[in-house]
Amino acid sequence: MKRLGVTTALLATLCSSSCSGPSQYLRSSEGPWLTYGRTMCFGPCPAFTLEVDRDGAARFNGRAHVRHEGAHVAQWPTEFLETAALRAHAVDLAGHAGRYDNPMIMDLPAKTLSMGGHEIYDRYGAPDMGALYQTLDSLISLTDWQPAGH
Repeated sequence: MKRLGVTTALLATLCSSSCSGPSQYLRSSEGPWLTYGRTMCFGPCPAFTLEVDRDGAARFNGRAHVRHEGAHVAQWPTEFLETAALRAHAVDLAGHAGRYDNPMIMDLPAKTLSMGGHEIYDRYGAPDMGALYQTLDSLISLTDWQPAGH
């Protein structure tokens, strides 16, 4: 968690120096602030959906090959939101938003992501967003998920 504090300090510096920096990903919009998902494949791929509102209210629905299967809820701290925005800026999500796919290839899972009004569908041929996905996966694993309705 100490590393997240350093990330927050870096984010504050970057936000103050550029209006198109990480802060662009923290903008509120209709619906969830962040949606992230992974689809099923013909193997042990994790499959889930994540939605996070601007206030940090998070919903996770694990479908397969994940630690928390089914519907879960949690509260993401501001530090998690800022860390995700910083990483989105670092990989230039805004500059790479779009649909990357080849419908002739059937056995690849897809990753879907929407953050701050920038969307990407990543199934085949997308720019390298691995660092962003890894950050989001890490934040998911650090979250104290509770079964929905409890």
